[in-house]
Amino acid sequence: MPSLLQIVSGTPIWVWVLLAYLLYVGVRALQPSTGPLWAIAIMPAVFFVWGIYGLYHMHGLGLGRVMSWVVALLAGTADGIGLAGVQPIRADKVRRLVRTAGGPLTLVLIILIFSTKYVYGYLHAVEPARFADPRFWLSEVILSGVLSGMFVGRFAGLWRQYQAAPHEDLAA
Repeated sequence: MPSLLQIVSGTPIWVWVLLAYLLYVGVRALQPSTGPLWAIAIMPAVFFVWGIYGLYHMHGLGLGRVMSWVVALLAGTADGIGLAGVQPIRADKVRRLVRTAGGPLTLVLIILIFSTKYVYGYLHAVEPARFADPRFWLSEVILSGVLSGMFVGRFAGLWRQYQAAPHEDLAA
């Protein structure tokens, strides 16, 4: 089995560039911020598409795997909605801006998603036969669905809060 140094040094540069960008986004999310509502949807959309792509590319679209991912996605979405409910927002409905308090959730989810994609990607590359065992493919599919769903659910929860929030002028 290769050492950790060999694994890391064999990783394509674009993966480290992606990680740096994702960490930048996650660290920025620690601070309060104001931005357009559509911008909040970018990360959930990216991780949702990445989850579907990973499911298709690594496992195909077999019914059992797709259903497992969808059930996990729904569970993660419910968790994300619950987590969004504890994050207060302010809404500028004229400019469609949202002010979020900031916090570690985005950074934690980014690290978890990147780490699981990295580890499972490595395992697919060096030990693809392992994924004939349902424990391996099911663990990957469930983790991918839950983590993607948490981003989707967080956005859905913030959208719901936005709809219910009173209008405030956030341009100042």
